[in-house]
Amino acid sequence: MMKSKNIIFAVALGIGLLTSCEKNPVPPTSQNGMISFSNTIVSITTQISATVATTISGGRDNEILDKGICWSTTMNPTTLSSKRSGGIGVGAISLTLTGLLPGTSYYARSYFQTKNETVYSDNIPFRTVDYQLATVTTNSVTGITLSSAVGSATVTTVGGGIVSSRGLCWSTSSFPTISNSRIISGTGLGSFTGDIAPLNPGTTYYVRAFATNQAGTAYGAQISFITSSVKPATVSAVSLNSISKNAAAISANVIADGGGPITSKGLCYSSITSLPTTVSNSYTNNGSGIGAAGGTITNLVSGTTYYVRAYAVNSAGISYGAVTTFKTSL
Repeated sequence: MMKSKNIIFAVALGIGLLTSCEKNPVPPTSQNGMISFSNTIVSITTQISATVATTISGGRDNEILDKGICWSTTMNPTTLSSKRSGGIGVGAISLTLTGLLPGTSYYARSYFQTKNETVYSDNIPFRTVDYQLATVTTNSVTGITLSSAVGSATVTTVGGGIVSSRGLCWSTSSFPTISNSRIISGTGLGSFTGDIAPLNPGTTYYVRAFATNQAGTAYGAQISFITSSVKPATVSAVSLNSISKNAAAISANVIADGGGPITSKGLCYSSITSLPTTVSNSYTNNGSGIGAAGGTITNLVSGTTYYVRAYAVNSAGISYGAVTTFKTSL
């Protein structure tokens, strides 16, 4: 009987000891349950970077083998995503995430690693600063002629994006855009030039530089200029080749068109006035363009003195050469 009581006591003692161990377990080696994140914030964002700060506290300092920030454009980034390490041990860290894209949404998480596991904070969403318009300067317009000019400009900033096209746009109305006449002169930063053509003579034009990136198209200041005007044509004196009773073969030339097309040319003559014109006197039409303007004058009166000169017409008006006299034979 005594032996049975001893056995019952031993079993009861064993149960008591086991119950006592379950109420006071041995703490885990990693102590992860005692380590925490606090004050995880995104403090600064630019077009291409963001600064994230956090504090890791609790546990033993040498238990943290690595801590830092990881990020991605999708939720729940890990250390296999982009990451920035803040070193070992507990404490506060402030890390700048670089290589980001402008105008893009990201998720960041703090993390720490022990020899047993990697623990992450909640997702911290943030967005980088959007693309900005490029900055472009319209520098000058030079080399102005009847039908063209040369513009110069400089792209000074790209606005965080890529300048995919740059150039000059122009119009006879103020503040031209890329919907008007334009020329593309490359991409990216830097200075460039472009031919502004074709233009009309004697006309006021407005020109602006432009640069296009992901944010849109930026324009430089407006510059106005006036193309050169068409000048009167240059016409030679006539040469008398042969003269008869009723006709005269005469040669002449249009030497220069003055910048405008020659629409008609020929000879004008009179037996009355010493300065014949196409308006008041007889004349021939010997074609258009520069070059030979002479021909044969017929139906003349025999034994009569005539005055003759060449003429040419362009948009500036009628030009005349020097007057020559001749007399038909009897």
